[in-house]
Amino acid sequence: MDVAEIESFYQRPEGMFIADLLYQDLGLLQTIWTQMAESGGAPFDKIAVGFPFALLESHHLPAVLMPAETGALAWSGADGIAVASIDSAAWPLATEMCDRMIILHALEHVRDQQGFLDEAWRCLRGSGELILIVPHRRGFWARSDKTPFGQGHPFSRRQIRRQLDQAGFEVAELKPSLFISAFGLSLPNGVRHRINRLGRYIWPMFGGVLIIRAIKKLYSPHQQANPALRHRVRQFIVRQPAGAISPKNRHE
Repeated sequence: MDVAEIESFYQRPEGMFIADLLYQDLGLLQTIWTQMAESGGAPFDKIAVGFPFALLESHHLPAVLMPAETGALAWSGADGIAVASIDSAAWPLATEMCDRMIILHALEHVRDQQGFLDEAWRCLRGSGELILIVPHRRGFWARSDKTPFGQGHPFSRRQIRRQLDQAGFEVAELKPSLFISAFGLSLPNGVRHRINRLGRYIWPMFGGVLIIRAIKKLYSPHQQANPALRHRVRQFIVRQPAGAISPKNRHE
């Protein structure tokens, strides 16, 4: 699934509903990504990787890195377009460049997942915070190939903890989200919200995605330099189509 298909999903009513659920659960982590909308900004240097447009308001959008495996989407922020298509194992960023990083619709699509996480570790400053959202292997959504969460490589809790530990991160919080199946998106909005709340208590092990807050460890002995363009990937850019719905004010 390329970036144009991911964007198309979030422009549909069911995609907006999913974005709202993810935003609410992200807020439970008390991260800067949900607080900055209330505080009018934050002094931290921030980077987003993958497709963050569904969760972040356009006037608070940081620089965005999009893996070449999915392609890049030109998206206007407060200071113009700040999107780069990158080799997933060699990011065009200086070492220890940012304090906060959010990754959505990226890790499950890249070929070299460990190299990708190693680059995230390199670009974060000491004790920097990483927010990572990935499909859950045991969840309902990993089996729905018509959605972005049914594409790529899903993770179990044990797998994502192990990969983050190998990359030099300590998992501070791990929460499942999306407790309604993709087949329930055709139900009325109120019913969907009730099913999702019910699922949080009855079948929490089947949440469709995992939301992880991880902290960079100061010492990671396995770090290795990643050669640029390790794999042949298709480089392309999809411009935002006319009339596309902006995530601005979606969560107000």
